[in-house]
Amino acid sequence: MKARAGLFYGFGFLLTIGASAEAPEGLPELNHDPDRARIVTEDLDRFWEAWDRAAAAPEQRRDIFQRDYLDRATPGLEAFFELRIGEIDRLLRAIDGAPRYYASVREQMDQVAAVEAPLRRAFHRFQELLPGAVFPDVYLVIGAMTSGGTIHLPGILIGFEMNARGPDSPMDELSDWHRRVVRLVEDLPVLIIHELVHIQQAVVGRLDFEDLLGQSIVEGAADFITERVMGDHGMGHVHEWALPREAELWAEFREVMHGTDTTGWLYGGTQEKDRPADLGYFIGYRIVEAFYRRAEDKTAALQAIVRMDDPADFLARSGYGTEKPH
Repeated sequence: MKARAGLFYGFGFLLTIGASAEAPEGLPELNHDPDRARIVTEDLDRFWEAWDRAAAAPEQRRDIFQRDYLDRATPGLEAFFELRIGEIDRLLRAIDGAPRYYASVREQMDQVAAVEAPLRRAFHRFQELLPGAVFPDVYLVIGAMTSGGTIHLPGILIGFEMNARGPDSPMDELSDWHRRVVRLVEDLPVLIIHELVHIQQAVVGRLDFEDLLGQSIVEGAADFITERVMGDHGMGHVHEWALPREAELWAEFREVMHGTDTTGWLYGGTQEKDRPADLGYFIGYRIVEAFYRRAEDKTAALQAIVRMDDPADFLARSGYGTEKPH
């Protein structure tokens, strides 16, 4: 997961998902109640406060954003800044590169409250599928157009500016990649559930695979379980392109899957020559789907999917590549 540089791959401990699971000393309590997980929006409010003050005193803009936004950060923004922004000047350069788009993000703020009810329902559905699942807080922050979402110790971290496209958003300031990947606010639950799967993987399994196969299964598992919860995995355009070419893609993937080079398969950001990026997500999804289809006990299969710690063994048990594709 090299493009997820700095991602908190694990909480530094291994335990079994279950209602009795407790965090080791010094780490946050593991919350198993989907209704206790907070949707934290304080950083969004502080960003727009800083935005208004900076507009009135542009010569002090850098100091204003530092003092009123970053210095008052929640734990979620602190982690997101470290992982996905790095320095205040990078944030300001992003704003300067797309000022009208950033301004339009504010217009989507009133939709945030409407996301909580469907997200809470999704959390409960998630709990039904994975009893004893962990539900961390979700932090919505404004970043530098570098990440739609990731995970770290505080919880699930969402770059709201990457998930706030509206019907009238000025897209001409954005790169081709950004125009393809920025999402509607109403799509946030799909992204958050994807990241919630990664939380479970971090708690009970592994996320720190170096090989292409392991990383692809990790992402494919998140897409697969998200689809079980939401009815959508958010990668429809990739699947549409890949399904009629699956045999050729698998033959190509199989030759490089034990290596560490993810080029052309994961985290490419934009088109990979004449095909979509992130085809590793598709291959990983299909491996996980094959594993699930073979299992008689579907609840146990989902537990095994999030606990996966041996990609080669998981692939063998899935039967993918040895059976006729469905």
